Amino acid sequence: MWLLFLFVFLFLAGCGKTPEEKGKLAQAIYVQPQKYVEKSIFYGTVQARQSSPLVVQTDGVLDWLTQSGDEVLASKAIAKIDNPEIEKAHELATNAEAIAKQQYNRSAALAKSNTTSHQQLQEREQAWITAQQNLAKAETDRKKALFIAPFDGIVGPQLIHEGTHVKTGDVVGHFFNPSDLVVEVQIPVQIPVSFKESLKENQTAMVEGKPYALPHVPKMLNPTTHMMVVHIPIKHVTLLVGEIVDVEIHLNESNQVIALPLGSIRFEDGETSVLVSNKGKLEKREITLGTKDAKQAVVLKGIQVGETVCLDPHHHFEGESITPQYPEL
Repeated sequence: MWLLFLFVFLFLAGCGKTPEEKGKLAQAIYVQPQKYVEKSIFYGTVQARQSSPLVVQTDGVLDWLTQSGDEVLASKAIAKIDNPEIEKAHELATNAEAIAKQQYNRSAALAKSNTTSHQQLQEREQAWITAQQNLAKAETDRKKALFIAPFDGIVGPQLIHEGTHVKTGDVVGHFFNPSDLVVEVQIPVQIPVSFKESLKENQTAMVEGKPYALPHVPKMLNPTTHMMVVHIPIKHVTLLVGEIVDVEIHLNESNQVIALPLGSIRFEDGETSVLVSNKGKLEKREITLGTKDAKQAVVLKGIQVGETVCLDPHHHFEGESITPQYPEL
């Protein structure tokens, strides 16, 4: 009988037992040695190495003969300036030159038969020369009203709308060669000395996920912006001229080091720490950092290879039970 009571007691006790709770899911990383590349990230502007501003050379009304993005061959017209005075002057000069030429030819024919004086022939010749000079000037003024493509390229954005009255010196747009692009990076002069010492020719610069080599490192600053200006040639990209892109310049490399994402590190009250999972519970661990960049930092002391570090220490706390969730490889 007493065995029956014991069995009932154990059964009731088991039914009332609270199931063991699982820890909260937490993004984590498994610490292992890796290759670390020190990086510096800057903004860069896509530019055309071969580019020409469309500058107004005579006053008048702007008339676009092309649209933004149009491909134009060298020596073809991109736009023009409508100026009635220039057209009228060219028409008068053309007619005057034709009349002067006709009069000279008539005098030259009469001179052969001695029916006109040599002086009159010289006067007709000089009048024709003067008319030719005036026509040449009128044609030059007329050409100034045209925007001619200096090379095969593409019409850039129209900075001034068609029909606008423009003046000499105004820039109405740009014309560029899209097959020859560079990214201009302006590096502040206040950068750390270690960066200046590490920056060398042929170092890798990542633009839109593609690696390029730094062609050279300038030895002087831009006198206007007081920045170090680096131009990185890029090819086979779908970037637009004027587009702003992230440029990641690779500096020093280290092998077999512990490197953590900056987001997994807490910087509070002068302390640098991480949350390490120890048998499913988070414990705070102070660490010592070495080199760091905008994304990662090298850990010199405080954690060991094989430990699990919480990737989001700002949403978890010391002593919390967790279930580590590692990123998929």
